[in-house]
Parts: sequence; structure tokens; C-alpha cells
Amino acid sequence: MSKILFAVTPTVGHVNPMLPLGKHLAENGHEVFFQTSDLFASKVEATGMRFVPLLGNANYDYHKLGELIPELRTAQPADQTLIYLKHLFGDRIPDQYRGLEQTIAEKEIDLVITEVLFLGILPLLIGGSPRPPVISFGVTAPLWTDPAFSIFSGPDTTPEGRIRNIADNNQFLAARASGHRYVDGILDRLGFPLPGGYSLNTQYRLPDTFIQLGAEAFEYPMEDRPANLVFSGPLLPKATAPTKTPEWMNRLDPSLPLVLVTQGTLANFDFDQLVNPTLTGLANEPVQVVVTAGDSKSGKIISTRNAIVESYIPYELVLPRTSVFVTNGGYNGVQQALTYGVPIVSCGASEDKPRVAARVSWSGVGIGIKDGVATPQKIRGAVREILDHPRYAERAGSIGAEIAKVDALQTISRIVNETLARTGATYA
Repeated sequence: MSKILFAVTPTVGHVNPMLPLGKHLAENGHEVFFQTSDLFASKVEATGMRFVPLLGNANYDYHKLGELIPELRTAQPADQTLIYLKHLFGDRIPDQYRGLEQTIAEKEIDLVITEVLFLGILPLLIGGSPRPPVISFGVTAPLWTDPAFSIFSGPDTTPEGRIRNIADNNQFLAARASGHRYVDGILDRLGFPLPGGYSLNTQYRLPDTFIQLGAEAFEYPMEDRPANLVFSGPLLPKATAPTKTPEWMNRLDPSLPLVLVTQGTLANFDFDQLVNPTLTGLANEPVQVVVTAGDSKSGKIISTRNAIVESYIPYELVLPRTSVFVTNGGYNGVQQALTYGVPIVSCGASEDKPRVAARVSWSGVGIGIKDGVATPQKIRGAVREILDHPRYAERAGSIGAEIAKVDALQTISRIVNETLARTGATYA
């Protein structure tokens, strides 16, 4: 029996994609430990995995990010990216690494599985001491750079385009340089200086294998593709029991297009960023609007005659009936919409969200609002454009068909077993 440790940032968008994989590996004979915050303990244990709490300041409740990092409450979306890098991800490195070391030693771990923003894995990868192999997963939009594309606007392989690509990518990295230096300082103090310094490319190239949980057709072609990179397709949560149809779904008019709106699980301090402009813009349109408010107070959301607001929306029930998905650009939500062939309006300015919007536009599955600023006019215009022109739904359906052809769990299981076989770990 092989012993596998999952080490995962304790937010929904990072934990949820990992749960079905851990459950699958546990059901197939591995002893699986899942290290994240206490908030997810019952969810982890319900899958048959063994929960291990993160230590110290790594064990936080993401519902209280505004208390944990007060700057987030007043920061503009574009400024939140650096705050997250420094204080949500960087500041957790020492305690994340301490927990990793302890668990690897105590449980005699054969393989570590982590995700792209669990930066506590970096000292393990840098250190040079004997360690288990590490497989990392991309649960967010890729932030890697490559000469074949501009991270802002996508691929352009013309001579002029390549020059612009390199300039754009350097600008992108320079804007995050203070965050990179901050992470370097933490690694230096821990005794793990990174040759050449940390950058956003680091977390993709250092793991033994990096698996991006998304459709390859949604991603830009690369010129300098890392040898360790694999695309598996999205790994979406599976319902453990039939989901009961909510009462409000029975009130939907099947003759009207349904617009599903979400502002994600982290960037929902201020619903004026996306939800309220969308509701205002669509208030007099011949559509039905369904809003998922997450864990925030829905009282901050305006009321319109054609909208239903719920704290939780069963995507597997609503997306098959959805005509347009309006999102702040959460990567997993976009992948889930594409699985059902739903075209997308993407508008977000923090974290990886501008990169998602750029891919939405480039791939033809919808409209990405470039500046990440939602206004009623922009959202109404984008929704109308998608409803009036079937090419967006056709392209989203095409990528959905590609996703249906791949079995992410099967692909990942094969890589896990091959990795364990190479390192001599046993499989029961």
C-alpha cells in the first residue's frame, strides 16, 4: 500500500478539485492523507481519506480573509493579486513546510500531491535532500509565460508579435516583482535560497510532474513547453448522491434564456464588482438571471424582477439549462461551464482572473472584458452579443465535446502509479 499526502491551500477553489482525486486514489488501494485546514476536515473524512491539519498560520478559515488580511477589504481588485501572493500564499510558507516535513516523516509518505499555490512545497523541492516525488496540479489559470504568446492578449508568432509577447510578459512579471522578492525573502530566511530567484514560472517547472486541470484547447500553444507539463482535462466534483432540485428551479420559464452569475468564493467582499452591475444591466432584458452569492450576505445584492439569488447553486443542475455564464473568472467555474458547452462572459481584475478572461476571448467561447471593470452597459452588451451570435455557444460546445473525450481521473491515476513504480513504492 502506497502512502500519498495531499497538501492543499484551504480555499474551496483549491480543495474541491483535489477531493475527487484523493477519493479515487483511496478507493484504489492507496493510503491517502489530506493536509489542509480544520474547516475542511469533515469534507475530507467523508471521502475516505485521513485528514491532517495544517500547522500554525497555514490553518486558517478562508471565510475570514478580511480579518486575516485587512488590506483585502479596501484594496482595488488589481492590487489584490500582490496582497494574495505576499500574505495569503507567501506568509504561509514556513508553517506549510513545517507541517509537510512532519507529516512526511511521521507517515513515511511515498508521494506528495499538491497544487500550484501551496508555496510551502518550495523548500521541499529546493532543498536537495532525499524526498518523495512531487506532483503539482494547476487549479487556477496558468500564469506561466512563453515567447509564443502575450500573457495579456494571447498567441502571436509573427516577428513583431514575438517582440510584443516578450515585452508584455516582462511587464507582467515586473509588476509582480515585489511579490517575488517577498517570497524570496521568506525562502532565504528558511535557508532555502532559490537559484535565479522566485517568479510565477517557478511553481510550474520545479515539481517532478505538473498537471494542469483544464482543457488543452482552452490554453495557448507554447514554444518552450516544460517537459514535466501534462494537461488532464478538468477534474470536477462528483455528486455523492442525487442532488435534489431546488424549489426555485421549478419557477424558471423554459422559453427565456437563463444567465448564471457568480463572483466566486474569495473576491466577494463587494458585489458591486460584478453581480450588481450584471443585475442592473439585465434588469429589463428578456432573460432570467440566477445569482450564486457564495457564503457572503446576499443582502448586499440588489433586487430585480427577473433575478433569483441563492447562496448555493447546484451547477450540475443549472448549467445544462444555462445560456450564458457570467463570472469574475474563477478557473474551475469556467472549466465546469465549458464541460456543459456554456458560453462565457468573464470579467475580473484580481488573482488569475484577467488571464481567464483573455483565454475566454482567444478561444472563442465567449467575451472577456479586458479591463476587468464591470458596468451594466458592458455586461448587457456582452450577454446580448453571445445570445445573438451562436458561434460562441458552438465553440464552447466544441471544447465541451473535447473534455468529454478525456478521463481526467484515469490520466492522473496512470501518472501516479507510474511515478510510484519508478520510485519503488508499492501499490496494493
